[in-house]
Amino acid sequence: MNTKLKLLSSLIIASSVVVGCGSEPDSSAPDIIIDIEVPDTGGGDGGGDGGSDLPEITNTDLPIIEDFGANDTQGFFSADYRALASDAEEDEDAFFYSMAGVFMDDGSVDVEGGNWITADPDQKMRLGDARFTIAQTVSPLAGDVADPRKNSTPGDGIDEGLSWGELDLSRDYKISFCVVARPDTASSSDFQIYVDNNTTGEANSIHGGGNVGSRIFNQPVNTLVPGQRVEINIPGNTTLQKGGELVGSKPELVGTENSFISMRVSSGGWTVFDDLVIEYQDDVGNNPQPDCSTKDSNYKLVNPATGGDDNNAPEPEIEGIPFGGLPLTVDLSSDADTLFGENDEAEFLSISTDRTDPFYKVTSGSSRITIENNALSLNNARFTIGDKGTPTAEGVAPSGDMDFSAPYRIRMTVTDFTSADPADPGKFQVYIDNNTTSSGNSLHGGDSKVSELTPEDIILPYELVLEPEFGTANSFIQIRADSRVGNLTLENITFEYLDGAPGSDAEWTPSTLNMAGESDIAPSGELTENEAFSATLTATGGNMSSSNHNLFFAHQMVEMSDFMFTAQITDVQGANVGAGNAYRFGIMIMENLDPVSEFADLPGWADAGFYVDGEPAQLVGSRAQMKPSGSRSRSDIGELEVGDYVRIEIYDDGDVKRLKRYYSKDGIDFVQANSTSDFKATPDSDSWYVGLYAAPGENNITVSFDNISIEEIVE
Repeated sequence: MNTKLKLLSSLIIASSVVVGCGSEPDSSAPDIIIDIEVPDTGGGDGGGDGGSDLPEITNTDLPIIEDFGANDTQGFFSADYRALASDAEEDEDAFFYSMAGVFMDDGSVDVEGGNWITADPDQKMRLGDARFTIAQTVSPLAGDVADPRKNSTPGDGIDEGLSWGELDLSRDYKISFCVVARPDTASSSDFQIYVDNNTTGEANSIHGGGNVGSRIFNQPVNTLVPGQRVEINIPGNTTLQKGGELVGSKPELVGTENSFISMRVSSGGWTVFDDLVIEYQDDVGNNPQPDCSTKDSNYKLVNPATGGDDNNAPEPEIEGIPFGGLPLTVDLSSDADTLFGENDEAEFLSISTDRTDPFYKVTSGSSRITIENNALSLNNARFTIGDKGTPTAEGVAPSGDMDFSAPYRIRMTVTDFTSADPADPGKFQVYIDNNTTSSGNSLHGGDSKVSELTPEDIILPYELVLEPEFGTANSFIQIRADSRVGNLTLENITFEYLDGAPGSDAEWTPSTLNMAGESDIAPSGELTENEAFSATLTATGGNMSSSNHNLFFAHQMVEMSDFMFTAQITDVQGANVGAGNAYRFGIMIMENLDPVSEFADLPGWADAGFYVDGEPAQLVGSRAQMKPSGSRSRSDIGELEVGDYVRIEIYDDGDVKRLKRYYSKDGIDFVQANSTSDFKATPDSDSWYVGLYAAPGENNITVSFDNISIEEIVE
């Protein structure tokens, strides 16, 4: 085992607390009776075993064709409108289940909810700041949770890849629906569809995250096209209208013989849709629906509880404070519900890229984890720190939020440790990049278990210090007290780097590039600040027109096929001549830096940033890329301003490379500016020059960048 293990007598560690706030406005459908006997799995961590102890699921046949014709909103989310086939005899569980946006905890209608059935003669679904599931059963596979139909995936079926829905999605299938209305202005809100996932975190499913993961649809609401039908083929392509531009593609089937579907519109936006169809691809054409272009809606009349409209939209759901990197001391000042993001009114720490996804997650035994007096106690339970939830396995890259690519240290103080039966000692275990109970289920194989102690191994109080000699840029840890532990109490859980943060010694290499065509003013520049995570460049000259590629470029090379490059453009000085969009500056990726004789021979490149235009001169957001045809594509990002973050993301999408550009006001919530595979790169492209560029023409500009990051996209 490549681990340095130190057991010292005791240590008092100064507290360094990172906290956040809130959770989504929440609900459970009324009159739902949940009375489950969790099957005995023979001790250990529990979990579904796929055996006869689990309830038998009766599948609901496809196609599912839903026109939202319930009498009212409460009626739609009831078994009277449509019941689960598996529980048809009891008639107590609804086929459509609201997780947020309709009901309060006591079952009454949320007067500020954002999800309702419209009052039109041809009724429709209005979904905003809300989410619901389709065909999700009540199952002990959800584990020991308050609500097995909400925030419980991947659940105890993780090791066997089991879900608990009534839809057989083990065959190629298609989901489609008519878009009737949506906001007219830009929005950071997304319309999302998940498979076998009842949370808001993409990786919290047996299917994990990434391009083959549980989220099969994710589009800003303002990009949807009223009067058109969205078509999602799994596997296959996704379009927002028949014959329209490709906005997504899934190369593999996502589903099981017992799947369910979740639909969500995130906070701040809404969509009205109708005529939802879930069908097998080999049955397409046999389930015709009304013409979407004829659809209209009086949706602004119709919150059934308030009579309000979208001018009185509910406040956005409360979200956590994103993880900001090491050092970290686990905040044990409150209670377990707060730590694990289950307290709807309390602060919590979230995953850095998803404020609704708690940084700390229980993987088993939530009722057996307590926090009191700044100490965490557990028995027959386990939890992760920094895991996004993708099931780990041998040879599978982890999906964690902590960067362990540089030397690091983990500390914790053990203040109590007993066995349930002294004759059969319990074990306290720590894993790296493993969210299961088998040490081999990790990229690191058996070495993933970096510590295993029994009460006989230590004298209390003990400080456990771990300095593992392995990790990734996307790591996490798991802490486990096995079924033989009577009690384990931990304090002062901390993480820190030994020799500085990863990349802290990196610098950008400045280059003047004349790769194609000519410039009226030759490009030139210098770096006046050159740090790994911040830089300032001053430059003039250059030309980035449709026939020229000449620029000042401060770069570094990365060996990654799928990654995202992000930077905040904090300041721009000297942009006083409206030169037009051929003279731009910002962030860029390039496949190579070799000059070519013809513009069409340039390698794949993409940028995002600004150009200067107008009189008086103004900054305009911009994005451009090299197309396979040998020409340049360029468009404005009208919402981009100085102080905003910009991001370029590329990843393998079947036989092509998909390119996306984003912008953000806070570096957390990113709005997609585009998505295209019309990009001169292929899945074979896995070496890139990534950096900061300027080709400002006659302007002599100084541009400052901060919060620079290069992150691999891990499926």
